[in-house]
Amino acid sequence: MDMILIEKIFWATAAALGFATLFTVPRRTLWAVAVLAALGYGIRGLALEAELSLVLATLLASCSMGVVAIQFAHWVHTPTTVFMAPAVIPMVPGIYAYRFMMGLLDISTQQNVNPQIVAETASNGLVTVFVVLCLAVGVSLPSLLFKNKSVKEIRLLRRIYKV
Repeated sequence: MDMILIEKIFWATAAALGFATLFTVPRRTLWAVAVLAALGYGIRGLALEAELSLVLATLLASCSMGVVAIQFAHWVHTPTTVFMAPAVIPMVPGIYAYRFMMGLLDISTQQNVNPQIVAETASNGLVTVFVVLCLAVGVSLPSLLFKNKSVKEIRLLRRIYKV
């Protein structure tokens, strides 16, 4: 792990804590927000360095965050959404959404539209949609899979934590 990724993890954690404060998350859960943000951004960064696509890396990171959040929810006696929402916000693809919106503005204001601009705009829009979809699926899937089970009944977590 290089220093650039460590710096990105630091700033993603700081942003997540900022959003947690904005959303008035209870103080006792701020450590969970920080750990989940660092974990998610770190996993996504390592997956991107391993040359996975941004969409798959985001899905892997958000699913990992969701599984760990189930354990954190048990420890702090708080629903997972309380600390998951601010933790995933730094992984939202803002630059792709910005380029998509700017491309739409370029297309709507030009009379002779360049096909290159249309292709780039569509690509940026699709990346934005798929990454946000992967964030939503990754955050909610572990909770849906283990909906009727307590933390002590989940085999995966039992093997990890030897509960």
